[in-house]
Amino acid sequence: MDTVFDYLIIGAGAAGSVLAHRLSADPRARVALVEAGADLLPGREPADITNIFPLSAFNHDYMWRDTRVHWRRADNSPAVPLQQGKIMGGSTAIMGMWALRGMPGDYDGWRDAGARGWGWDDVLPYFVGLEHDMDFAGAMHGKTGPIPIRRETEAQWQPLARAVSHASRRLGMPQIDDMNADFRDGHCSLPISRRANSRASAGLCYLDADTRQRANLTIFAQTEATRLIVEGRKVTGAQLLRADGSQMSAYAHETIVTAGALRTPALLLRSGIGPAKHLAEMNLRVVADRAGVGRNLQNHPIVFTTALLQPDGRDAPGWRPAGSTYLRWSSAHEKCPRGDLGLYVRSYLSWHALGRQLASLAPVLMRPFSSGEVALDPAKPDGAPRVAFNFLSDSRDMTRLLDGMRMAIDMFAAPEVSAMCGAPFILEDVAGLMRYNHVSRWNAIRARVAATWIDTDPRGGMRTLERFASMRSLAAFTADEEGLVRLIEKAVTGTGHVCGTCRMGDAADPMAVTSPTGKVYGVDGLRVADASVMPSVPSGNTHIPTIMVAEKIAAAMTGRAHTTRLAG
Repeated sequence: MDTVFDYLIIGAGAAGSVLAHRLSADPRARVALVEAGADLLPGREPADITNIFPLSAFNHDYMWRDTRVHWRRADNSPAVPLQQGKIMGGSTAIMGMWALRGMPGDYDGWRDAGARGWGWDDVLPYFVGLEHDMDFAGAMHGKTGPIPIRRETEAQWQPLARAVSHASRRLGMPQIDDMNADFRDGHCSLPISRRANSRASAGLCYLDADTRQRANLTIFAQTEATRLIVEGRKVTGAQLLRADGSQMSAYAHETIVTAGALRTPALLLRSGIGPAKHLAEMNLRVVADRAGVGRNLQNHPIVFTTALLQPDGRDAPGWRPAGSTYLRWSSAHEKCPRGDLGLYVRSYLSWHALGRQLASLAPVLMRPFSSGEVALDPAKPDGAPRVAFNFLSDSRDMTRLLDGMRMAIDMFAAPEVSAMCGAPFILEDVAGLMRYNHVSRWNAIRARVAATWIDTDPRGGMRTLERFASMRSLAAFTADEEGLVRLIEKAVTGTGHVCGTCRMGDAADPMAVTSPTGKVYGVDGLRVADASVMPSVPSGNTHIPTIMVAEKIAAAMTGRAHTTRLAG
């Protein structure tokens, strides 16, 4: 390839979409965007990509097929699939689109950990600038940004959400209508990034038709970056592999990796940037000895507590967002931050008939202390990395998840909720159940049969369901803490809120990988600008925080102040 780009962006997820738009706004800058998955052309997106319910989460064609993770360690938990988007827009194209900022203390913690300029007061203008909030105005909200954000009104909530709201108020927990600006504990209306009748992922909003018409923006879809090109201590581009098997090299004055918190560190490691010992074990030349590459892996541990819905507790026919409300509270344990526990309130768990008969009040730990690691696989260094989240390795995490389980048990027992739900149980093998959720005629038929059987003969139907799903009733554990601990250890799983594996920090910090502007220490011409740079996982899903990170790093690169609208 003869062209040398000014910027080469690797990965077109939330962060890459933002960077491609912002950097190509300067017509003098030659920008290339590389995406391993298929493109999504504006106005021609598939229906499951635009549907306000995340139907795309059940389409294997949009996923990395080789991503497998251990929720705990490799020696005490199996390797299971984790959904990671391999498509234009990345995981934002397949997830639930909840548009949470997190808590102010999350970002003050980033600042205090060495990420100068990333405290709450520093990041708030970028949160405001990226959004068009359809419900709230004022200094805490934007009205001209590219991401539309809206909330379902109470009249639009599913029956389960209304029941949990009433039970929460009876327990003294207020209703929080704007959880992106009101940070109290309470029952919260979930902000969702969507238009009136379609999703609004970063890929759809930033890589719009006008942006794609820019002559200075080149998009390589179905093209995977396999290694960075390093000359001395300077990154000058990347080696690329196309879907047809052909190879090419792309060169740039600056390379920005936005491949996500699992594949970004793997790319750096394969290119000789990471812990020297691990690189030596892989027989790789050490370009830069950065001990933090792949470390500090974080995510939100969750336990799926579920129950069958009575007919009067089910959603009306038709599509709706995956969830509309959420319970947030503070554990109040020593040295634990506010808002560190949550309960996802969901009915309508899947697209098929059986999914519409299930409720979930799932406790989730929003500020874990445990962290894991991403490393290359010695058997296949060029393949998917080894991933172990190491959940519950810090005893404070188990203590708080126990609190979350007790909240779930109590909420299921509340009269408002128990009137519409059967006895709660825990799903012990969530990954195993996912094979029944792939959108297909056969899965639709058997889900319909199971749903009809359960309505006709609940006991017999449940016994049949147990043959396909590893389920454990919660009734036996209400007074058995040791048993509940063992159950959590077996059933704990994670969300898709993966971050932290190339965290930013001070240059003197041996575990910091990047500067506060995303520059990778020890090499020139390379930045990381996705969720990998987050020092700790925010108290919410990472979709909106990742967009914020990319906006803020893009602003640092271009020398502009925060923006409140798409640049023409």
